[in-house]
Amino acid sequence: MKASASAPGKVILVGEHFVVEGSPAIAVAVDVRARATAEAAEGDLVTISSRELGEASFGPGAGGGPLYPVYVAVQEIFKRAGRRAGLRLTIESDIPPGAGMGSSAAVAAAAAAATARLLGLPLSPDEIAQAALAAETIVHGKPSGIDPAVTSYGGAIYFKRGAKPERISADFGRVRLVLADSGIQRSTGALVARVLETKRRHPEVLEPLYKAAANLAEKARSALEKGDFATVGELMNINHGMLSALGVSNAKLEELVYAAREAGALGAKITGAGGGGMIVALCWSEDAERVARALSGIAARTIIAPVSEKGATSALEG
Repeated sequence: MKASASAPGKVILVGEHFVVEGSPAIAVAVDVRARATAEAAEGDLVTISSRELGEASFGPGAGGGPLYPVYVAVQEIFKRAGRRAGLRLTIESDIPPGAGMGSSAAVAAAAAAATARLLGLPLSPDEIAQAALAAETIVHGKPSGIDPAVTSYGGAIYFKRGAKPERISADFGRVRLVLADSGIQRSTGALVARVLETKRRHPEVLEPLYKAAANLAEKARSALEKGDFATVGELMNINHGMLSALGVSNAKLEELVYAAREAGALGAKITGAGGGGMIVALCWSEDAERVARALSGIAARTIIAPVSEKGATSALEG
């Protein structure tokens, strides 16, 4: 008997970095997914295999290595089930790592969902998100929690730290997201820490910016619910300027953002921690190919992604 699961990547439309300090953010799940397959094994070791990261085995008290956060998510499921089990877990992901698309959270959510399904443990999206958040804490130090929430719930999520994530009722059928990769690797944890240190040094300057970011997120939510994507795009552009003010943009990201806008995107901005990784452009469906072509010559890769209404899903096999 095997259990399989998958979980989508995510794109933050507005609010990254500001969300760490309690401002709301809005993110959407995108149909680029991580997958996990779980099957029972002898003994009590958990062996995790990844096409990208190799293989490692973990037992009680074990720690360390790039696959350890996945094991942490599995441990959370063991705790909820009230028992351990020998397990072989195979993971793979189409989500580019280190690009602001929530790769690590999606892998952890898929691993948690597959493990729970194999053990016959029903989990709510919130419980899957909690398991993925435990893994994210290992990866990022002080994660906001938005990545686990989006990959677990799917659709569009209004997220505020310490509050239950809320699904936003929005119809994304007329639009597509175009993602362009700067090709620059960066550490989310290091960038979050740097922004927080800047805020600590200049609170009287940055507190108003954080308040403006909160107001922007509320306005973006209202625009999404009305289907007013022109306003959403405009607010994305404003949010990009705020992120630049925090020091997380660079020449390559600016080149991508402005190329997308000039090609007809409704809005374009950094998505995720910045410093590298991806930019996201919101486009009418008929304009997505043109925007992607404009970016393809200057980006390491481009992805045209519909919004995924499905979050983490799982099923038994054979």
